[in-house]
Amino acid sequence: MAAASDFYRQKTDDELLFFVQNPAQYAPELVAGAQQELRHRGTLPAPPPLAPELPTNPAADAADAVAPRAWLKPAALGLGLLVLGGGTYYLKQSSDAAAAAAQARLEAKRRMPPPKLVEEATHAMPNYDAAVARAVEQQLRQVPAAEQANAQHLRQYRELAKRFWTAEAQTEYLTGRADAGQAGPNFADQARLVRETWQAWNRANMYGFSFGPTMQGQLQRMKDASGNQQHILDNLPALLPEDRFRTDEEMNKRTAEAEDLVGGLLPVSPVSGRPYKRIVLEGNTSR
Repeated sequence: MAAASDFYRQKTDDELLFFVQNPAQYAPELVAGAQQELRHRGTLPAPPPLAPELPTNPAADAADAVAPRAWLKPAALGLGLLVLGGGTYYLKQSSDAAAAAAQARLEAKRRMPPPKLVEEATHAMPNYDAAVARAVEQQLRQVPAAEQANAQHLRQYRELAKRFWTAEAQTEYLTGRADAGQAGPNFADQARLVRETWQAWNRANMYGFSFGPTMQGQLQRMKDASGNQQHILDNLPALLPEDRFRTDEEMNKRTAEAEDLVGGLLPVSPVSGRPYKRIVLEGNTSR
């Protein structure tokens, strides 16, 4: 309070009067202090007479209402600088903390032992799309041009052959692994996946087709072969221990029948590249 009183006492009358006559430019406390000092000196002028009321201007009044007072500008600037300085300090501290955490993670990673390569079991099987496409074209070469002239029959037959050879190729891959003693722990899961591929073939055969005799004969062979192959896939996983599938009479019978039936469609397997074994009948003729 003593410092404030000294501040006003050091001002001249004109300086104090300037504060009082321009109150919009200074803080209210400063104006009030100047008025008090002028009263103390006995030099405070009388207030001016009230001016006649002027017409109001709503737009100007609204602008004055929202415009900041001049004396607030220095305080607002100081507050802004304070906030800016505090924000800068906070961001720097956060950045330093993030950098320290990243460095700690890097050091921890460096201390970790090098990774080891581990073999993982997989359910993936080879992709036989190219082999399937070749098998379909080879099978179609046996169909007379007259039967292929029907565009609808040709489209239906091609789709049936594609589904058949897709499932047949996957089945031959799995049975070949079992014959070679290489059926892994995921064999049962793989067999289930191949049975789902056969289901796509089964659904296509739910409809009747009016094919010509060659197409119809090949379609019947595909149906008979698929029945044997699906039976083999259903039972093979349980017969893998001790290679019991090799001595199972039903499995051997169906394996021979399936190979003979597929051999009637194509002479050589698109999967193994070896000729299919045909069943030799009486009179030394093959079916």
